Amino acid sequence: PTMAQPAEDAADLQLGTDFNDAQLLLNTEVAIILRQMIDQRREHNETPGEHLRMVLDHVSRFDGMSANENSVAQVRTAFSTPEFEMLHEFELVQIANLGCEDVDEAKTVIPSLNHKVSVERTLDDDQLQRILDTCAQERHFDDVAPVE
Repeated sequence: PTMAQPAEDAADLQLGTDFNDAQLLLNTEVAIILRQMIDQRREHNETPGEHLRMVLDHVSRFDGMSANENSVAQVRTAFSTPEFEMLHEFELVQIANLGCEDVDEAKTVIPSLNHKVSVERTLDDDQLQRILDTCAQERHFDDVAPVE
């Protein structure tokens, strides 16, 4: 007899075994890594593949920190403060990546937050708004130049 695997459901933070030991990345971190990969290929006189450039263009559209390493450091530092520690890493990364501006929006697009506020009561709307505001301070929606 095989044991049934629990159903994956982000609303309940049941993310599946692939996420057990995974480091979740901000869109900005992905953009930084991809830019470094492209630069390394160019340094070795290799042409970055079209797929790599397309992925970078896509993630750059949703990179609210304009691939700014300082902003990433600030957000990651905030993630380790007591107010942020009550949230799962998945929730934190979603808040930063989705750029939610208000509590209702965040609870709608990240259902596990609604559960923490309404059911568990481990988080209240004011705390959540402070978290959203902290992430918003690091957002920069500057035009990011396309990869050539």
